[in-house]
Amino acid sequence: MSASNVDLLTVGESMLRFSVPAGRLLADAPVFDVHVAGTESNVAVAVARMGFKSRWLSRLPDNVVGHRIADTIAGQGVDCSYVNWSDTERAGVYFIEFGASPRPTKVLYDRAPSAARTMDETTFDLSLVGNAKIIHLTGITVALSAGCTRLVETIVARANDLKIPIVFDVNYRALLWSYKECRSQLAPLLSKIDTLIVSKRDLEAIFEIAGDTATAAKGLHQLFGMPRIAITTGDAGAAGFENGASVVVPGYPVEMVDRIGAGDSFAAGVISGLLEENFVRGLQYGVAMSALQLTTEGDLFRLTRKDVLQLMASESIGQLIR
Repeated sequence: MSASNVDLLTVGESMLRFSVPAGRLLADAPVFDVHVAGTESNVAVAVARMGFKSRWLSRLPDNVVGHRIADTIAGQGVDCSYVNWSDTERAGVYFIEFGASPRPTKVLYDRAPSAARTMDETTFDLSLVGNAKIIHLTGITVALSAGCTRLVETIVARANDLKIPIVFDVNYRALLWSYKECRSQLAPLLSKIDTLIVSKRDLEAIFEIAGDTATAAKGLHQLFGMPRIAITTGDAGAAGFENGASVVVPGYPVEMVDRIGAGDSFAAGVISGLLEENFVRGLQYGVAMSALQLTTEGDLFRLTRKDVLQLMASESIGQLIR
């Protein structure tokens, strides 16, 4: 049976996240909050919550942990029917200890070896690429293994052949590779994508491009030629560049509950705008979705398009709604 068409196709690893309750230390925490966590699945969920059809590819162990991950993501409206199941491997996990100034937040990964790290260009039926309007990929998947790198390269080549736009989020993780390794491995891919998402901090560190966002985006465009660039600027919001034109979308005042997943919500907003053929609108969605995500626990965006539009239209942020 042929696969149905979807708006978004993405691929990557998802794990279980064990969070130490606020104010406790990982060294002696008696309990943990458990969440399903993974950049690409986060994006797939958030795009689905915005009313689009999304499909997520990954490799998981065929056990209760793997099925908990897939069932959680599928429960948010994402097509997980093409997940590849392993009888012998495990799911990755990570632990997070939330900081409070001046103590930093700390992350401890336990993800190698995991089922997802064994993904390569033969794991999935990549004719699925042709059933999507947009492909979403990240630097995290490239960093996982040589096989995962080949998988991403093959998807990029397929999408290019079919003229399907690719949104690529650098999503740098210092625990996976160095800035130099990241730039070296991503550079050949970035000339083949349509939209790049990167934080201002990572842009400067990885690509050694300084200056304001307009200058940085111009430098990236000269290096790689992608037509659209979205640069997140923390509390300030985001900046976007399309066909030489620039736009700045300011951030919202936020009472932060959990910072994990905000960048993925931003990426989902950008993708939602692109699906509506409006990049600027996507930046606006992204900044609003990121702000909303910061106010909830866990990695998954569980709010609705109505919530996003309400925030974007609001002149009374944070007030009681009756």
